Amino acid sequence: MSRRIQIVLPDPAAEELSARAGAEGTPPSTLAAQLVREQLQQDQPATRRASVPDDSRRASRPSWLEPYGGSSFWKAETWGTIVALHGRYPRTLAALKDGWWVDQGHLEQLSALAAWRGLLDTAGEDPREELAFHAQLADYGHALKTEGGGVERAWQPGAPPHDWAT
Repeated sequence: MSRRIQIVLPDPAAEELSARAGAEGTPPSTLAAQLVREQLQQDQPATRRASVPDDSRRASRPSWLEPYGGSSFWKAETWGTIVALHGRYPRTLAALKDGWWVDQGHLEQLSALAAWRGLLDTAGEDPREELAFHAQLADYGHALKTEGGGVERAWQPGAPPHDWAT
């Protein structure tokens, strides 16, 4: 079941919504509905999220994956969350190599870890979720240390490279 709801946005927010929708090739109302659904989904406790079916999410990608067609907003948001993740766990992620963002596997794993950390920080209810996160983070850190490819520069968190936003 769905309901139509009308919302009013201040001009700057409406302009931003229109710009993002245009960049993603979707109508502003569709994007607005998606953003509201995602925010409501994030605000629900983890136990309730798992038990409530949401057919609307099938059409969109998970928040840790870049939307189809690209999104400069997603890239800016994701870069910031990964910088924050590295800042919070610098020893575990010390072996992260410069240029990780061009490797889809690294990008998806880091994005997923950052999204998971965000969910734990805002809606974590079970200490086992925290332990599972740290176990997965440790596994990823170990994989970084054992990854081949020769001597490369370690990534130093900061502003995204120019090729990231394009």
